[in-house]
Amino acid sequence: MPELPEVETIRAALSRELTGKKVKSVTVTNGKLTKRHKSVKEFRALLEGHTVKSLGRLGKNLIFALDSGNHLVVHLGMSGQLLRARSAKDPKPKHTHVVITFSPGGELRYVDPRMFGELFVSVAPPEGTKIDVSPYAKLAVGGDGVALRAKIPELADLGIDPVEDVVGWDRLAAILRDRMTPLKAILTDQHVICGIGNIYADEILYTAGLRFDRPAGSLSTIEVRRLHRSIGEVLAEAIKHGGSTLSDEQFVDPDGKPGNYQNFHHVYGREGEACPRCRSLVKKLTVRGRATYFCENCQA
Repeated sequence: MPELPEVETIRAALSRELTGKKVKSVTVTNGKLTKRHKSVKEFRALLEGHTVKSLGRLGKNLIFALDSGNHLVVHLGMSGQLLRARSAKDPKPKHTHVVITFSPGGELRYVDPRMFGELFVSVAPPEGTKIDVSPYAKLAVGGDGVALRAKIPELADLGIDPVEDVVGWDRLAAILRDRMTPLKAILTDQHVICGIGNIYADEILYTAGLRFDRPAGSLSTIEVRRLHRSIGEVLAEAIKHGGSTLSDEQFVDPDGKPGNYQNFHHVYGREGEACPRCRSLVKKLTVRGRATYFCENCQA
């Protein structure tokens, strides 16, 4: 957490407000979050005085395009939050580590109790520089994802973004073919498909009627098409409902409001409850240190 739908919810909420605004000042109270830079001073210098041209997203990364040609990248880690405030007078939440003040007015605050997130400014590569973009991302037949990766070398190795990149079921089939890797491991491998984590992998596999440990290369054409459709449908619905806020209440939008998609989860977090399809009990297993929820009957 947060995954693609949560980051997309944040992007959509901030895009209209911040586009066209200039960064007036930046305050960082913990340099661990900007560790890719030599110093906090360098991080601040790359932001202050520059205008936000647009807000984008790639996988779980929020991307601010700047008028300098550089990009501010924010990754929320496990517990990061981006909260907006009208002015510096608004009380700051505990664990506020980065504050970006804009002109004319308003603040964006990065809050992170566990400190697994990061912020960095990606400097645009010199013109003509060849950036080695992920071969999976190159399978896209549309979208701006490949071009965005070429502008941000640090994200060039990210795999297909299921929303940003346009990839047909046949391209997905080519990725899965001859792989013995379990389906859930493929879905959550950011170098293959970026943006999907534990929650949405379980929901996607349930919707597609596929078991989490099924070898990826064993899927039939019909099953691949079902998986492809499920990825798009589940992520679209999650974005529509503002993402998922679990019992820890870590994810909130920039106004501090929780998501609503957790109320529509079919299996995730519902161990012992009745499957919506067959009424069998939802099961939970720990696989590779992560909880996995599924219906043994519907995902045989």
